[in-house]
Amino acid sequence: MFQCDYCSKIFTTNKILRHHQMHVKYCLKIQETKAKEDADAKAKALVETLLEAKEKERKELEAKERKEAEELSLKEKIKELTCQFCSKEFKTKYLLSNHQTHTKYCLKLQESQNYKEIISSLVTCKFCSKNFSDKNFTRHDAICKKKNQSLTDEIMKLKSEKAEEIGLIYKAAFEQIAKQPTYQKNSTKNIQNNLMISSLTPLDLTQARVDSIIDEKYTKNDFYEGQKGAAQVVYKYLSTDSNGKSQIVCTDTERGTFHHIDVNGEHVVDYKNSHLIDKVHLPLKRKASKFAAEESVKNPTAFKDIVMNESSIRELETKPGLFNRTMAKLTGKNCAKQLVSTNEQLDLSITKEWLLENAKFLTIKHILRGPEGYADYALSYPLNNRLIIDGDYYDSEDKVTFLKYKDFNGDIIVDLNGLFLGKMIIDSLNNQKNNLIIEHNIVDFNEDAIFMEEFRKILIENI
Repeated sequence: MFQCDYCSKIFTTNKILRHHQMHVKYCLKIQETKAKEDADAKAKALVETLLEAKEKERKELEAKERKEAEELSLKEKIKELTCQFCSKEFKTKYLLSNHQTHTKYCLKLQESQNYKEIISSLVTCKFCSKNFSDKNFTRHDAICKKKNQSLTDEIMKLKSEKAEEIGLIYKAAFEQIAKQPTYQKNSTKNIQNNLMISSLTPLDLTQARVDSIIDEKYTKNDFYEGQKGAAQVVYKYLSTDSNGKSQIVCTDTERGTFHHIDVNGEHVVDYKNSHLIDKVHLPLKRKASKFAAEESVKNPTAFKDIVMNESSIRELETKPGLFNRTMAKLTGKNCAKQLVSTNEQLDLSITKEWLLENAKFLTIKHILRGPEGYADYALSYPLNNRLIIDGDYYDSEDKVTFLKYKDFNGDIIVDLNGLFLGKMIIDSLNNQKNNLIIEHNIVDFNEDAIFMEEFRKILIENI
């Protein structure tokens, strides 16, 4: 028995089957239809194959273009951070600039290439023979190691001649500075602070209330006063009761110790206003960004002030110095400026051991930011809450140029321009810095006299 593949009809012999498939109209019709369907399917498959090939080609072309664009961008970035004189590559513009103005072999190449713009701006120090720009030479001249060594030799010679007389003069001067008041030990003040804390009314810091008050009360005038304006709005509208009495009190301006009573009646010690800032930062940042966008269009001549004020609000959580000083003035007028710790075992000394212990917090980001990054590290970790600040430190137009702190014996050290403490901090970071530099393949990192001076300057300005 033989069955037709097209119409499924059964025949007794293969000869009859072939005759049927070649002459019977309805079977031929079926064959024609099937042949057409097969042809259509093949054509469709061919078209799909062609489309897939074209799509693959398009994707490969796009990938190639992206790769070429990335390579071009990388080349441009590398070129931007490559020394045009010695072709050395660097990670940051700071490192490149430092290299071009301090590295001897590169300076020699510049001279050989007669690069007038740089060579004409360089001044050679007669003591150490290093080249500097006009701007940097003035600062270098004040701290040149070889120059200072020469002066030191003269001083040592003078000391050897009049040792006793000079010793008495130095001793009297430093004793006079050390006698300047740094602590409020008056028990009456302590009692007064405790009474003020106990009389505080509950402060409502629910996010809905905070958002509503800042959205309504924080104005463009406040925005133009930066963190100071933000603090005044927070104090006046958020942290005073219906009678205008403050619901926050500052008892220690040096350590930034603020107190308030929460809605549950619990006493909250808010160091550096971290809890308060956490609540007000987002709505303040939102309003400040809005004002900055509007004012940049309406008042383009004030663009620099607009950017500075918007930045100060954006960085409120990490750099709240002016905000907290303003809050301290507003909420601590009748309080002791500093309190002696009730824990007599609390060690607030700054020693080599303490600095080495904190070195682990130095990161590659601190290093790449140069002097500013080092100062940020020092104020955030080893020096945090350990420097002794006199009551009028922040009120003076020019901050004093000496740092006060305790040594391992508890004695107060007066450090002019932070020279001794600055060197201690840098020395304590050597191992951590070297490990990070090797790990991230940083080359030509230089901690010279200019670096040290800039580090100490930023340190003092940001206390």
